[in-house]
Amino acid sequence: MAKVNVNGISINYKLEGEGETIVFVHGLSDSMNYWNVLTNELKNSYRTLTFDLRGHGNSTDDGSETTIDLYQEDLYQLLKALKIENAVFVGLSLGGNIILNLAINHPEMINGLIVMSSFPEHSESLEKIFNDFEDSINQGFVEFYDTILPYTLTEDLLVKHKELLENIKYDAAKTANTEGIKKGIIAGYRFNITDKLNTIDAPTLVIAGEEDNLTDLEIQKKISDNIKDSELIVFENTKHNILIGRNIDKLLEIINDFMLKIE
Repeated sequence: MAKVNVNGISINYKLEGEGETIVFVHGLSDSMNYWNVLTNELKNSYRTLTFDLRGHGNSTDDGSETTIDLYQEDLYQLLKALKIENAVFVGLSLGGNIILNLAINHPEMINGLIVMSSFPEHSESLEKIFNDFEDSINQGFVEFYDTILPYTLTEDLLVKHKELLENIKYDAAKTANTEGIKKGIIAGYRFNITDKLNTIDAPTLVIAGEEDNLTDLEIQKKISDNIKDSELIVFENTKHNILIGRNIDKLLEIINDFMLKIE
């Protein structure tokens, strides 16, 4: 891991491997470690970049009003600092919003997009959910975790891993940046790029969980329907968190196939 100062903050990042570059952007309340299960394999064939969003993990925040545009500018400046001219971008949830925004504003950097569990606009169906998230993070990380967890994992996984998930919750609470998480929630309220998606002409995959009740299929279809020649892939028995054990091998296959098609 290393750090670089860009856009008024210090960004924590990890750059591994050689070859074509794949940039991974994590979601709300996560860190770059979210992607380890994929990058530990992919770094053997590609150069992989992971990093912590501002106010998350070990990246700092300068107190600016946080928007998706600001997250995108952080990413853009990070790429410039690391002399990465173009790449394939993979983003989950908030991370997907960020890479879509990057593709609209800096299309020259985009070799391809893999957008997971994201949304192109703040819809009415998201309003209550985001309000609940904001209310819970105002109470503390533990309350936020308990609120968001049922959206991320299916019931069988919640039951099977109940003790582990409880341990993760309290460990994460020790270092969680609740203000950074709150800013990420608020940034989503103002996000709306549906009418600009048709400007994206890079190869695009939209990956959705069939049972996702946060960014449901109708929301995610808005992304694939508005990007020319994009493909929607739906994982069965999956909610918002695509990176669950039973999906990993298939995800690696999808990413490797996608990379071969665009090389």
